[in-house]
Amino acid sequence: MTGALSAVLMLAGGCATSSATVSAGGPAAPASPVSATPARVITLAPPKAKTVAPVLRNTGTAWPAILASLAAYGQWSLANPNPATIAAVAVPGCSTASQLGEQMSGLLGSQATVTPSPVVFGAFTSPSPVAAGVSKMVLYVSASRPAEPVMSRHGQQINTFPALPPTNLEITLNRGTDQRWRFCSIESIGDGASEDPTVALL
Repeated sequence: MTGALSAVLMLAGGCATSSATVSAGGPAAPASPVSATPARVITLAPPKAKTVAPVLRNTGTAWPAILASLAAYGQWSLANPNPATIAAVAVPGCSTASQLGEQMSGLLGSQATVTPSPVVFGAFTSPSPVAAGVSKMVLYVSASRPAEPVMSRHGQQINTFPALPPTNLEITLNRGTDQRWRFCSIESIGDGASEDPTVALL
């Protein structure tokens, strides 16, 4: 028998009709084998730090010095992007740590770094004395920062982190078991203009 043999099945007593075509031209070609080898995952290795990390002074209750030290270290980490450095200044799982992680992922993916501009802190509301066992502190402070150039590995400016104009902030610090304070959240207050108040302080 040559050609194609077609069988059409009609369903009587209803509106549905189905058809099936059976080829008599020979056996079907074997399916191409599927490789069980998983796709290769490419991990971008952080570049070697160009400068030595600043000393962290984030114990005690000298809040202006603590904020300045955390900000300086955070900016150094963006100038020398390495996700392993985030936990030194931000609590894992908090919004500031997530934000720094996203910034670093973008920098590493572009093989870029940031040329930091120092954060300027203004007047802040001093909290009440820290009681024994307290592991969270909320500070209210004004801060600003000039724009920061984003540089390629060849030294060319390819982008800019926008400037932070003078902004009133609510900064939440958490104290770890090592007695060191770290950023948890940095949010703008008083304007009510944004659904997401998270601020890119660094």
